[in-house]
Amino acid sequence: MTLPEKQAAQPAKRWLIVVARGQADLYAHLVQAFSRDQKVQVILDRRKDESRNPPQIAHRLRTHGAVIIRQT
Repeated sequence: MTLPEKQAAQPAKRWLIVVARGQADLYAHLVQAFSRDQKVQVILDRRKDESRNPPQIAHRLRTHGAVIIRQT
């Protein structure tokens, strides 16, 4: 199987970018930056209860303002 055939056989990777509450400017920037990329979805985490997020996700949202999640 050649490389292009292997790539065609594998599902395309998709990415979800979750932006923390209170980071509306970052959210707007990322939405605009990825507006033409069909493999990337940017969402704003509007939940008030951060305990619903896994610890690693909650930590990254607090420290970096966003987290990138690979979807399969």
